[in-house]
Amino acid sequence: MGRTSSFADAVGGAGARAAPKAKRALYRWLPPDRIATAVRTALAAMIALGLGSLLPGDLAEYAYAAPLGAFITVGTTFFTIARAAFQQALGLVLGAALGLSMLWIEIPALAKIGIIGAVGVVLQGAATLGIGASVVPVVAVLVILFGGADPDGYALGYVGQFTLGLVVGVLVNALARPPLRDRTAHDRINTSVLDLADRFDELAETLRGDWPPEREDWAAWGPELESWVEQLDHEVQEARDSRKLNPRARFRPHDVERDADAVAALRAVVHRAIDVLDALAGAAWATPVEVSIDADERRLAADAVEGLAEHLRAWEELDGVEQASDASGRAIDALYEQVVTRARPESGVAAVVFALRAIRSRIDHAAAPSAPERER
Repeated sequence: MGRTSSFADAVGGAGARAAPKAKRALYRWLPPDRIATAVRTALAAMIALGLGSLLPGDLAEYAYAAPLGAFITVGTTFFTIARAAFQQALGLVLGAALGLSMLWIEIPALAKIGIIGAVGVVLQGAATLGIGASVVPVVAVLVILFGGADPDGYALGYVGQFTLGLVVGVLVNALARPPLRDRTAHDRINTSVLDLADRFDELAETLRGDWPPEREDWAAWGPELESWVEQLDHEVQEARDSRKLNPRARFRPHDVERDADAVAALRAVVHRAIDVLDALAGAAWATPVEVSIDADERRLAADAVEGLAEHLRAWEELDGVEQASDASGRAIDALYEQVVTRARPESGVAAVVFALRAIRSRIDHAAAPSAPERER
């Protein structure tokens, strides 16, 4: 009985550990925002089909095109949805006009298809059309193929119903809680600052250990850190777009430009941090450039890097920034004084000192009282 109980406890413990992982995986592949977008799209398509079926005369025969318009009014922000809908509607009109014009011109069918394809490619360079340029040749060919004896009626019905679906999709997204991504971007920036501070702590620990270190991954952090910044930049732009034309933005004020300034500061910090990584890699493995750094300098460099980690955390918390800055400044000065006592100071170590000072200065600038305070 005891064995059975132990086995059950083990199975239960494994299940308890697996459950959070499964939950995180499900959240990653099916986030709430995506579910909300799916619900809005389904609702818009049903409304569009219902309204399209009620249109008078022959227009109702093309009601199937209305939900097609609603299906494509899907995007990450209300602004991108509205812009895409406008571009698609413009592309529909141009495509229908192109198709009708080809029916009026007496030339071989091959030549007509060639002209449609050429015009479609040329229009892809029009910034106003955007993604709507891809619709032009498709609609033109549909008018030619299925217009039959009444190409004008087909063009009007198809374009009208499709546009109806676009309008319904935009309205549904405007009324059904259009997403705002500003706080998500803000939280990601704060998290990235803390993650970078953790990386600095790891580097300090490495510098205090055996040298050259067994661990080599830190020397290749550069591309990953740059990728962080690029992703943050993209999220801030998405947050900026999410507030455009969004009625919810009136009731939830947020200055996205503050977050953009924080990302710019992080970009500068990461740029200088990569300089530090390259110099220390040169001290460890003589690549990319051989640099000499003794045990005392490594210890002082570790203190300086650790001080900057605390400086980053103080910036993120908006608490104790001045004290953290003073502490990191003293640690960097101690490293500098150790370096200049050399008869022939290594340029690589001097580069480390310069980069650390530049990082400290950039953090101070971003966290200065005169700078706009970031929201908690």
